[in-house]
Amino acid sequence: MNDDFSPRLTAMRDALVAEVDRTGAAGTTPVRRRRPTRATVLAVLAAFVVGGGLTGGLTAAALPGADPDAAVETQLATSARYQVEESNHATVLGTPTFLVTHGDRTITLDDRPRGADAITVSWTCLDRADLRVAVDGTRVDVGDPCLPSTEDVDRTSWSMTPVDGSGNSTVTLSGSGPARYAVWVSWMQRATIAEPSPQQDAETADGVVTLQEYTTAFNRLQACMAQAGHPMGEVPLTYSADGLWSSTPGGDGPWYQYGIASESVEAFDTQCYPREFDDVDTIWQGEHPMPYEPPVDPALRD
Repeated sequence: MNDDFSPRLTAMRDALVAEVDRTGAAGTTPVRRRRPTRATVLAVLAAFVVGGGLTGGLTAAALPGADPDAAVETQLATSARYQVEESNHATVLGTPTFLVTHGDRTITLDDRPRGADAITVSWTCLDRADLRVAVDGTRVDVGDPCLPSTEDVDRTSWSMTPVDGSGNSTVTLSGSGPARYAVWVSWMQRATIAEPSPQQDAETADGVVTLQEYTTAFNRLQACMAQAGHPMGEVPLTYSADGLWSSTPGGDGPWYQYGIASESVEAFDTQCYPREFDDVDTIWQGEHPMPYEPPVDPALRD
């Protein structure tokens, strides 16, 4: 299968990681860290795969190899692997299946690898189509018309679907007429996500989070990250007033704002944040919504 990272895509991935590190480095504005939604991840991934204004665009013709199908395969494989391995800290297993086809197709995934508990599907339309995608009968597409990618817009879609049992699974695609589409499918194993600690369960049991509970939970998050070898440093509570951030009480808030370096993200996402802070953070931010528009000057001031 032609699903290795090309040198250009590897460089783009490294550039994205460097940008994440830069924005989280000392001297830059700390940011509130929340687990991204699938829509957020897809938006980030589209910027990564295509490059947009950062790279001048990445089209199938720019991908390695003269065979346009091989180029599309590389595009889909790179998208799926980045989503699975980088965004979700999971593992692609087995031998992926790639097809360029049209109409209705069913892909049966047999020879289930040990540990496989989900299926990842990445697809793109080469012609405008009404494409429906399902895993074991469950729809994973959003129902919108499937449009081809352009130089400026990548329209690669992606899904990760848990599967039960130990047998085969199927991916069913229903296309419209002769409109062509490409699909990349593989078994995968999801990351193990820590369960909430008893302390966090107690703090959220009544559905309300106090400031004391919010700060106590964040202190546990910091302790967990430090124990994992990724100390977060000093993170003050911050308030928003008159379009400015401040560590002085007053205005809206408070919230903890912080950056996570790339080498710390897996420990944060899979262990410390879900164990000590995720549920508390969700309730607190529901009770204290952060201003939608960022302040004019987001730098902290005393």
